Amino acid sequence: MRMPLYARDPILRALVPRLVGLAADRRELVAQEHRADLPVTLVTGRHGMGRTAILDSLEDAYRGRVPLGRVDAAEIEQVRWSRSTAANTSAVVETLERLVCELAPTVPGAARLRFSRLLPGLFAVSSWHRGNEGEQALARDRIARLLVACGLEKGTADADGTDWTYDVSERLADPHRRRHDLAPVTEAVVQQYFGRHTRGRVERLVHQWYQSRLPGSEDGEAALIRLSLRFHQGGDFQHAVERILVAAFLEDLTDAHGRWQRINRTPRPLVLLDDVHTAAGQRVLDLLLEHRAAPESATRDPLVVVATRLGDGAALYPDATHRELPELVYTSGWERTVPGSPSAGLLVVPLTPLTRDDLLLMLDPAEGPLHRHLPSALHALTRGHPQGSRMLCEAVVRASGQRAVVPEELLDLPAEEGRPVAEMLLEQLIPQPQLRAHLLQLALARDRTAAQALVPASAPAGDGLAGAGLSSAARYLEEEHWTAWADGSAPATSPRTDTAGTAFVPDPFLRALLLHEARTTSATAPPGRRWEDLHALLREHHAARGAGHEPDVLRHTLAAGDADPVVSALTEYFGAWEAGRWLDTLRYAAEAPRPPSDGWTDSRAEIARGAHDHRYAETDDVRRSVNRLLHALWYLSETYAEPLPDLCDDLGAELAFLSMRHPSGRAVLNEAARAWPAAARERKPYPRYGSAEGSARDDSVRDEE
Repeated sequence: MRMPLYARDPILRALVPRLVGLAADRRELVAQEHRADLPVTLVTGRHGMGRTAILDSLEDAYRGRVPLGRVDAAEIEQVRWSRSTAANTSAVVETLERLVCELAPTVPGAARLRFSRLLPGLFAVSSWHRGNEGEQALARDRIARLLVACGLEKGTADADGTDWTYDVSERLADPHRRRHDLAPVTEAVVQQYFGRHTRGRVERLVHQWYQSRLPGSEDGEAALIRLSLRFHQGGDFQHAVERILVAAFLEDLTDAHGRWQRINRTPRPLVLLDDVHTAAGQRVLDLLLEHRAAPESATRDPLVVVATRLGDGAALYPDATHRELPELVYTSGWERTVPGSPSAGLLVVPLTPLTRDDLLLMLDPAEGPLHRHLPSALHALTRGHPQGSRMLCEAVVRASGQRAVVPEELLDLPAEEGRPVAEMLLEQLIPQPQLRAHLLQLALARDRTAAQALVPASAPAGDGLAGAGLSSAARYLEEEHWTAWADGSAPATSPRTDTAGTAFVPDPFLRALLLHEARTTSATAPPGRRWEDLHALLREHHAARGAGHEPDVLRHTLAAGDADPVVSALTEYFGAWEAGRWLDTLRYAAEAPRPPSDGWTDSRAEIARGAHDHRYAETDDVRRSVNRLLHALWYLSETYAEPLPDLCDDLGAELAFLSMRHPSGRAVLNEAARAWPAAARERKPYPRYGSAEGSARDDSVRDEE
């Protein structure tokens, strides 16, 4: 199912129409931007930020209206590994083949793309070693697809090229030739191609073109044979050939989009490249940028390229132009600032999280009135993550026609398939089941050291994860860019934490999903891997680390549902610690994730209001105040919690009361009594007042949701 676009119109409705020269949603020519030199638009972002959805929308808008090719580099990468033993293919060749097959069919109003240079090059490098059936089968299928797509032979897209390659074999019937010769096969392939599919002036021009690219060749046929031999050697030889093939591809497009097409403002061809962070995608993109940056590339090609990348790739493209989405509405703002630099040919557009207003649009189809705090709760939970926002909003809209939806049940709402939306989201964001199950437990850990304490519990017996799982999980999070915020910084409306990004699973939304699933599955987990068992392990781990780790001990004690020891410890620390350190410890502990609902009743708001004070009649006023303050903070730390005015006011009242009883921290606690209620109302980070010792805990992050 196509993912709807929200807040991405500057790309779909403005930038790409100006580059292509055709409106996305109507039959109307648009003044073309960058008539002399075109940038490659690189859309960057995290998982679920809508990178592929943008390409989907562009394909829907322009397929059949302009020559359009689309390639998923991640899929090419998989094909490349499956054919790793075949010498007559590479990621670049696979990509060029697919682009030719999609760009070549006739489009009304556009010139037919012939690829007179590229096709003989692709045929030549596809040649096989005699006797290698795997290489021959690969060549047969590729040649058939190219011939049909380019209209050189009749048939369908899945036509069998057996006859063509059989005729090549007939040319090799000389019994004196060595069985594994490559050169004779290439010679036969090239001769048959030119004999059947090219004539006269075009053939002479192609021969001259390849001869100029491989100096020293007797003629164009000899140049193509050298091209094939180099390609099959691999390594630097193959890369040099790929550079020639990309040049042939772009120059063929330039020929088709000639002077009259430019005068008549004929829309330009469009190529969509997904996942260019993969080795295959990066190689293709680099070759394209290198060709455009080369001094000899005096004639500029007309190809509009929109590529997507997981992560920003800033280190790879130092001279790229960076623009935010709103800046693209009227102009791209791109120019080649560093002549000769390949990366200067990039226009990088990062996808930022959705705003609360975007979520309001998603919720508009709801059939009944919605909870007033629902949009804020959704945004606090998802951090504007487009895929998560879409699925959750759709679940809310479906449920709204049957009953009222409260914020605390957002992740439990059924998805379209009937299963909980959190479960569906996790499967999409982390497709590997074993890794997903492993991360459910590791997400509870504050850092890698703490995660190490969970490895024996989080790795099922016999699956090998106990030894390598932690490194594998950490590497996965880094490689898949789950190690930073969706936009590199905390959204202004994010829940009250300014330390996110330092947990073992740093991404707040992914961590929220993992923790929710860990809670949900705790009851059916084997002993030692249940919620309370894992937090007990972490509590013991931090206790063994000694002084300075009290906040983590209290946090995991509270997460297990045991609030009384936490209240007692905070009461004991109140008079002994500096007020700033005490406040930071209180804040950090109160951001603990809530326990599973089985066996634990959520009475935090009632306790914060003093409803349970009678249970502690024999304790002193400080302990009762700490108890109320802790539970108020714990409740308000939830992403779904509405900052109720009375609870926010109670924060100030309790802190003001405690300020009169601390031996040296009256000023600090008084300041917190004024600042913390305001922060709670606006869902902003609580100000910190800790000493250096207390602030050492501020590199920790609360487990979301």
